[in-house]
Amino acid sequence: MHLKYLYLAGLIVSFAVSFVMHVDVFPREIIGMHDWRQTQTMWNVRNFERYDNDIRSPRVSSLNGAKKNLLRLEFPIMQWGIAQVVRLTGQDVLTARVCVWLIGIAGLVGFFGLLRTMGFSPGIALAGTVLLEFSPLFYFYTVNVIPDMFALSAGIWFLFFSFRYFRDRRWWQLLASAIALMLSSLAKLPFAMLGIIGIVFVVAEIIRHRRITRDAVAYPLTHLVFFSATINWYATVMPTWGSSPALYGIFGSTNTHQENMRILYHWMEQYIPYDLSSRPIWPFFILGALVPVGNRLVRVNYGKYVWSLAFITLLFVILQWNTITFVHDYYLLPLLPWLYIVVTAGLERVWRWCLLLPRWKYALALPLLISPVVAAPVFASELRDPRWEGYYGSFNGQVMDAYKYQRELQAITGPDEKVIVLNDNSMQIITWLIRKRGYVFGNDALEPGWIADVVDNDDVSYLYSNTRTFEQRPDIAPLLDSLVASYGNINVYYVGKTE
Repeated sequence: MHLKYLYLAGLIVSFAVSFVMHVDVFPREIIGMHDWRQTQTMWNVRNFERYDNDIRSPRVSSLNGAKKNLLRLEFPIMQWGIAQVVRLTGQDVLTARVCVWLIGIAGLVGFFGLLRTMGFSPGIALAGTVLLEFSPLFYFYTVNVIPDMFALSAGIWFLFFSFRYFRDRRWWQLLASAIALMLSSLAKLPFAMLGIIGIVFVVAEIIRHRRITRDAVAYPLTHLVFFSATINWYATVMPTWGSSPALYGIFGSTNTHQENMRILYHWMEQYIPYDLSSRPIWPFFILGALVPVGNRLVRVNYGKYVWSLAFITLLFVILQWNTITFVHDYYLLPLLPWLYIVVTAGLERVWRWCLLLPRWKYALALPLLISPVVAAPVFASELRDPRWEGYYGSFNGQVMDAYKYQRELQAITGPDEKVIVLNDNSMQIITWLIRKRGYVFGNDALEPGWIADVVDNDDVSYLYSNTRTFEQRPDIAPLLDSLVASYGNINVYYVGKTE
């Protein structure tokens, strides 16, 4: 009992360390790496909270196009939930980051339970959980506002409940597993591939009993019932995605051989050694893969499940090769559960070897297990903290003055004022920083007739411009009634109706 509380205290201490390491990021405005994807998510949250709370109607900032600002991608369960909390707190970015952090913590609790269910000793399960917590990817996305962390955490709970069901065969475990997979795949469809463990389970059941058993029917049937919600949502929304590269993957790739080789080198030099892992865990992953610990489970051989997860997730990243490229590292999050199970297996192997040593050698060997746990937060911070800075943003040159003067630019017009924004290729970032919906253009090719149209038909009165070339055009200048404000390279003009 005392050891149980000790392990619980260890988990709580690791969560406290994570909180302290992120404490200066929680209130920080959305900027830096993946600012485009995060501001898109924050616009979902803001629109749910302020304008349309229908969870089926996630909206962004740009009113351009036939469907205005309606953009249905993943099912916005995380965004909608955060919006309800924002209603209570009145804070947007701070609330969203804290919510995502808590979602990540929930996933870590599930991972600890998963490791214990798989038979790892409590201390090793704690160490494995901490190493996942401070893996560079997990550490970074613990406070980045994208739905992938929700999908990952729900996916980990799916694995936990499934393994409990494989061991105990309780109906509530089966039900919880199906619900968790539904939530994970709704939040991000690729996480449905974690369900491969169900296929392995059914096949193993039939082979072991030489007939179709009740469990071999109950498991897939229950999951299919709940997974039908995922099927229904994505069958409805995917036809609206157009030519999104995520739909076609490598089958729609136009990469040259040289580009593919550059991506491969990036995998070898960055993704594998410094994003999915870091130096402290390299030897333990290799050891866990090559010399895994013996099976200690009742009726469950976890090896076949772990390697099936490895196979399907690696196949996924190969198929999405040209989408991931050098940028979309959050596509790698589905690899983390099995990878850190293997790392934990390496830790367990070293622990078993240490137990066989004489006491004085055991005392010398123990730091082998403690040192990676202590070093992991240091490496995570070193590798990832710079990526919250503005210069890591994809659209750095266009948005930095909007970031620098966002309070002043927000105050020029009311919060519900619709505006025109120029030169925002992301279609989200500048409008998020100034907290305005409106008509967003990726360049300065805006025609006079378009300005007149939105002024007359949608009561637009202000135009935010970061290009002098546009403002000096002879056909545009007469429409810019007056310069309201100028901050950095951003000029704000009144273009509304004059009495």
